[in-house]
Amino acid sequence: MSEELDRFLVLFDRLVHFTHDGVANTPKEMLGWHPPVDADVRFGERVTDVTIKNLFIHLTVGEHNWVRALRDCEDGAVIKTPRDPALTESIAAGDFLETAARMHTENMQVVRGYTDDTLRKSMEFSERSWSVMGFLWAIYGHRNYHLGNIDMYWRLGAGEAPDYFNFTPRQMV
Repeated sequence: MSEELDRFLVLFDRLVHFTHDGVANTPKEMLGWHPPVDADVRFGERVTDVTIKNLFIHLTVGEHNWVRALRDCEDGAVIKTPRDPALTESIAAGDFLETAARMHTENMQVVRGYTDDTLRKSMEFSERSWSVMGFLWAIYGHRNYHLGNIDMYWRLGAGEAPDYFNFTPRQMV
C-alpha cells in the first residue's frame, strides 16, 4: 500500500468519525431543522431538503458508491454522480448513525484493497480527469465541504459545533 493511501486512510477515517460523533451529539430536534431560507441562505435549485441528517446521509451514500465505482471502473471510465434514492431512503428509515458507521467500516476495507494499479487508474468525474488516488482526496474534500454546511447548521440553529481541530491526536505526524 502506498504511503499516500496510508495517509488518506488515517485522515479520512478520523474525519468520518469526527463527523459521525458530531451528528450523534446533535439534539434530535436539530437533525431535521431548516434555517430560514432567503436569497442569501440557500443551496440552489438541485438540493431541496437540506438538513443535518440529510447531508450526513448524502455523504454516506456518496462514499459508499464512489469507493466501489473507483475499485471497479476501467482505466479511462466516466464516473457518474452517485445518486441512489433507494439506498438513501433505506438509511433514512432506520438507525442512520449505526448504518453509516457500518458502511464506513466496509468502505475502509474496500479502499484498503486498492492496489497500486487501481490507484493509478485514470477516470473522469464532473468533466474533470482524475487518478483514483486524486479522487480519493476529492472525496475527503467533499466530506469537509459538507461538514462545513453541517457546522453552519449547528451554529445557525443555536447548537454547539464541535472543535474541528480536536479530531486529530494531540501530536499530528
